Amino acid sequence: MTLILFITFFVLILLKIPIAFSLFIASLAAMIYGGFPLTAVIQRAISAADSFVLLAIPFFILAGNLMSGGGISKMIIRFANSTVGFIRGGLAHANITTSMLFSGISGAAVADTSAVGSVIIPAMKEEKYPSGFAAAVTASSSVIGVIIPPSIPFVIYGVVTGASVGQLFLAGIIPGILIGLFQMGIAYYFSKKYGYGNMQKFSVANFFMNFKQSVFALLMPIIIIGGILLGIVTPTEAAVIAIAYALIIGFFVYKQLNIRMLPGIFYESAVTTAIVMFMITGAYLYGWIITNQRIPQMLADSLSTVTTSPAIILLLCVLIYIIAGMFIDLGAAIILFVPVLFPVSTAFGIDPVHFGIVTVIALAVGLITPPVGACLFLSTEIAEASLWEGAKATLPFIIGILFVLMLVIFIPELSLYIPREIMP
Repeated sequence: MTLILFITFFVLILLKIPIAFSLFIASLAAMIYGGFPLTAVIQRAISAADSFVLLAIPFFILAGNLMSGGGISKMIIRFANSTVGFIRGGLAHANITTSMLFSGISGAAVADTSAVGSVIIPAMKEEKYPSGFAAAVTASSSVIGVIIPPSIPFVIYGVVTGASVGQLFLAGIIPGILIGLFQMGIAYYFSKKYGYGNMQKFSVANFFMNFKQSVFALLMPIIIIGGILLGIVTPTEAAVIAIAYALIIGFFVYKQLNIRMLPGIFYESAVTTAIVMFMITGAYLYGWIITNQRIPQMLADSLSTVTTSPAIILLLCVLIYIIAGMFIDLGAAIILFVPVLFPVSTAFGIDPVHFGIVTVIALAVGLITPPVGACLFLSTEIAEASLWEGAKATLPFIIGILFVLMLVIFIPELSLYIPREIMP
């Protein structure tokens, strides 16, 4: 049964069948081969989608699209530039700062790359930043979008493992900020070394003017996280509030949204949601078969003969994730590998939230590494740079992300302190 599952899945992948369909078809073939009735397949598929937490995914996707359509990215970019533009490599820092702020709105890295990159990359090129460097900064900083809450990958991980989505959101705050700060340090080094960009004078008046214009955009992540922290709303309810807030801001404050834009935004959100949900349904069947065949237990038993160190186990998982992330989309990789590796991490006493942070950061590296790196491809396309130029310039930023990941692995409190203090 397991052999049928794996062979069918990899054959379908080689045939370039979308991963959501590959998961579902491979699981269906394995269950039929194992003698399970079709009614069991349908029941398990329905139970996979029957989750209140999963409702957060379409709501956050829609909220992010509404905020992007409402011109929020331009407001945040202006505010970020007025805050850090006086540092050498000002627009590069503004790019990274914008991604840190925008990540509290979209929850998706590719959305950050598109919304931020389309505005700030042309501005960086006007200031004579190399196209590859502009693409690298944009792609690398967009990774923060899946780490600082809200985060769609954290929701998927929470559904797959049963871990608290609220705790995962909180756990991503410190690692996300650290990655942003390290990236700003890297951008400063290269900007100073090669004389990239211009420095503008810091103006208190300009800062407060841009803050006033962007304050409503900046309030969204505060509303989302604040509501969860105070126990007023669940992550799903916070996502619904985010939609209502985005509509009000887009229509009545910034006035960038109009009725004619809504069908396109709803359609785009619906398509994205359908893809994610179909993938989750297929992965639920896939994971159930793997668990039913005791594969995680056998893997844990094998690893226990090699090491008893949780840190070594995490490093082995990171190695698997980084290789997988080069070929498989982040959400799909969570669905594919977490059902196998999560029980192993639990057997070694690794906190589910800590494992979730390590998982998402490690897989997020795949967003900026060829051949599948979606954020790198998108940013190089916007910057009109070659993939080689973008990949080469991205390498120092990847090293920075991996350094923070090592800190998180060996100092678990970097991810666990806030959730333990606020949501024990």
